[in-house]
Parts: sequence; C-alpha cells; structure tokens
Amino acid sequence: MKNKQLLIAIAVLAVIAIGGGVYMLSSKNTKTSSVTSEGMVEESVPVLSASELGLTMSARGDNKAVKFVIANAKDITGVDYELSYVTKGDIPRGAIGHVEPLGTKMESTFIDLGTCSSGKCKYDEGVTSVKLFLKIMKSDGKSYQADMTLNL
Repeated sequence: MKNKQLLIAIAVLAVIAIGGGVYMLSSKNTKTSSVTSEGMVEESVPVLSASELGLTMSARGDNKAVKFVIANAKDITGVDYELSYVTKGDIPRGAIGHVEPLGTKMESTFIDLGTCSSGKCKYDEGVTSVKLFLKIMKSDGKSYQADMTLNL
C-alpha cells in the first residue's frame, strides 16, 4: 500500500516538473504577452499613429459607406481591417477585409454600412460613428496596428 502511494506521489511530481519545464522553456521564446480573465493570450503589437501613416477616413456623400486611405504606405505589404459601428437600436455591426498596397499609397473601396447581396443593399440606420482598426503587415515581417474613428 505504501509503495503504491509512493509511486503515485512520484508520478504526480514528475508530471508537475515536466509541465513546469515545458512552460519555462516556452515562455523564454515568446513575445511579451498577458492572459485575460477569459484565459486568452494577448500579445502587445506596436501602434502606429494615424499621422505617421497619413491615415484618413471619409464617408460617401449619403453616409451609407466609408473608405480609408493610407498616404504613407511604403514598406507596407498588406492591411487587414475591421470596421465596427452601432446601428439604431444599439445593434453592433461591422465589416472585415484586406487591402493590398498600390505603390506608396493604399486606398480601400467604399465599405457599405449594411448588408449587400446580388447588387442590392439594405443599409443600416442610425449610424453616428464608425471605428476603424487596422492590422498592418510590413516588409520587415512585423505586424503593427492603428485605429481611427469617424463621426458621421
């Protein structure tokens, strides 16, 4: 009976030691990160200001679509964007997409604030501001982020 308990104790200690070793080794090779209360890992990403990028955002004349322009896109290989806004009735909405550079400038097409299918759109009502979040990939292999808000 004592031998069985001793074997179980040794096995538990071995699992703890191996797990701790793996954790220590893996934590040395990772970027600075933090764990949220939900258990998700968040890594810190360098932030670029709108002025550094020459980032502007504008609405179409009817305020039913927006677009953004990055005037200083040198060294940028691509941009993933997330657009978020709240509609009438406090309903959160958004859009995601990707934009490729055109020389030293990048420009998105107009992004509809609503749902479009087969050329017909149902636009969201009551949108007063739009938040743009960018994940920017540069030729140095690093990712950066930037954001901007447009009040309509």
